Amino acid sequence: MAESQCIVRIQSAYPHLSEKERRIADYILNNPKETIHSSINQVSARIKVADATVFRFCRRLDFKGFQEMKIVLASDIARNKRFGEMPKTRQDDVLNLAEQVFQDNIRTLENTYQILNSECFKQAVSILAHSQRIAFFGSSGSALIAQEAHRKFVRAGIMTYAPSDGEFQMLSASQLTERDAAVFISYSASDKHLVQVAKTVKQKRCPAIGITGFMKSLLAELMDVSLHTVSVPTDFRSESYTARAAQMTLIDALFVSVMKQRQKLQLMDNHQQDALLQG
Repeated sequence: MAESQCIVRIQSAYPHLSEKERRIADYILNNPKETIHSSINQVSARIKVADATVFRFCRRLDFKGFQEMKIVLASDIARNKRFGEMPKTRQDDVLNLAEQVFQDNIRTLENTYQILNSECFKQAVSILAHSQRIAFFGSSGSALIAQEAHRKFVRAGIMTYAPSDGEFQMLSASQLTERDAAVFISYSASDKHLVQVAKTVKQKRCPAIGITGFMKSLLAELMDVSLHTVSVPTDFRSESYTARAAQMTLIDALFVSVMKQRQKLQLMDNHQQDALLQG
């Protein structure tokens, strides 16, 4: 599983970049082959920014530097990744527009899977599988995803809740313990109230899992485990709308894996009890 895609990282970070950083991002996205055959000095000169700005851009994307970013970008090109936006459909063709929506969602899921960190995913599954209670916290559109996650887990017999009221979120967070788990869902990861809730959770030493659309954010830094989704803006729909498909799919993957892990743990407990009875 690829865990270090360059184009996907840029797309994920794009909404949070500064004006100069977006100029760098636009250049790389529009000129990927030229970028891998250029030095940092050449790229900075073309964009008319300082070398240090390009270097900081690479570090912002979790690369060690410009050279590592070029290596990963070259791998993207070798895998025939699609760069830039999808071709525009004819506005008068309803079926073509419908196909475009499906393709956008498919691309969102593919990109999210490509940046899925297997170790972080396994750690998140382990935390949820061993927790007594799970609290799902979301803001704005992600609050609906938190509610849906709560319904999915609680129907399987797992004690969960997803408070939507801001004051109740803080109250719920203050009652969590290190035996519980908290899942924060926010594409933008910029909601100040959600950050305060996360800080309360950390004070209670409760393991926190983040599902965000940006690797570098205050909310992500507060998490014990961070999982990320990727989305790109489309006609009539913002990134947050297309991101919900990725958020829900990632939660589905967690749910299936957690249920499987809990089943294994239950079997182990049963075997231990049988061994004690026989002893």
